[in-house]
Amino acid sequence: MRAKLILAVLACLSFSLIYDNALAEKREKKAGEKENASQQESWLRRGDVIRLPEDGEYAVKEGDTLWDISNSFLKDPFRWQNLWEKNQYIINPHLIYPGNKIRLFPHEPVEAGEKGKEAAPTVPEGLPVEKLQKPEETAPVATEQKPKEEAVETLPPPPPSAEEIPVLPPVVKVVSSMMERHGLISAKEKEGIGVIIGAKEEKLLLSENDIVFIAVAKGTEIKQGDRFTVFTTTGEIKHPVTENPIGFMVDTLGILLVTQIDKDGVISAKIEKSYKEILKGAKLKPYEPPVKEVIVKKAEKAIDGLIIASLGGKVGMAERDIVYLDNGKSSGLEVGNAMDIFRPTITVDDPMSKEKKTITLPNKELGRLVVIAVEDDTATAFITNSRQVIYKGDRVRTAE
Repeated sequence: MRAKLILAVLACLSFSLIYDNALAEKREKKAGEKENASQQESWLRRGDVIRLPEDGEYAVKEGDTLWDISNSFLKDPFRWQNLWEKNQYIINPHLIYPGNKIRLFPHEPVEAGEKGKEAAPTVPEGLPVEKLQKPEETAPVATEQKPKEEAVETLPPPPPSAEEIPVLPPVVKVVSSMMERHGLISAKEKEGIGVIIGAKEEKLLLSENDIVFIAVAKGTEIKQGDRFTVFTTTGEIKHPVTENPIGFMVDTLGILLVTQIDKDGVISAKIEKSYKEILKGAKLKPYEPPVKEVIVKKAEKAIDGLIIASLGGKVGMAERDIVYLDNGKSSGLEVGNAMDIFRPTITVDDPMSKEKKTITLPNKELGRLVVIAVEDDTATAFITNSRQVIYKGDRVRTAE
């Protein structure tokens, strides 16, 4: 009888322990789910219930501002400045548009030495700071200590108004490595201003690091350290409408650096860079570094023109290609002018008209380009946008 009683007591104790363990696990699970829900809620945008994308980028919607985005996702509207600084493509924080991608940055993780510390509450300037005690804490025994001055955190200023921030002009970055190799030169510059007349070593084909001797046209100022482009012409360019000659396409062979000018007039130069083999008799022109970026600006007047050729002789051009125009400085064209590319209108018969009327169709918009270099009668341009394939003979007009 006593043995049965002992077994019954042990069974009750075992059941009680199992129940307590199950109850504790259930509480821990609920606490974990609550903590996860709390963390997810911090990334939940109130109102339209938008969650932070997996890639950490938020697509701007109509009516959004950096202030609102920072308040919704980072839970602090004053962190709009962090978003502005870390999304460097945004020039003006007041000018963000639907579809822009804003990279979001969560709160920085707490350092190991900072764990357990509570963040100091933010209070308005001028109000007294009083440390509140948690209910479970017992009040400390009063001791005679000098009162410590509590630091009051000042809120960052609100975002500046649109009038206070100057709107910077857009900048186009030219990304064509072919600009160092090809170009367009006018007929009067075809012969260049100098020529390679010999080399230090008797070689038929010259290349990088070879020392050569050059001669320049009378009246050309030259000094040690000057650079010249070694080139040859590859073909004549004619106007696609008038068939008049405009210039010649250039193939760059290399770059020279003047190293020494003797008293007797002998000019020595080193081939700094060679793209192809260079022969004696190769022509020289002043070196101009390739354009890397251009600040866009509005033209002072309306200027029309034609695309007369493309860099590398491409037949069909598109975005990021280099093209040449039949207008330049003499027409008022300047570096940075944006121009629309279009195909002229055509006229078709109206099949529904008994009077045989015609209908003029609108221009076919093809894209946009930016002028990156100008000569007297020609210009070089970089296509920044294309909707369709662009061909030689398509028209251009300065953008309004």
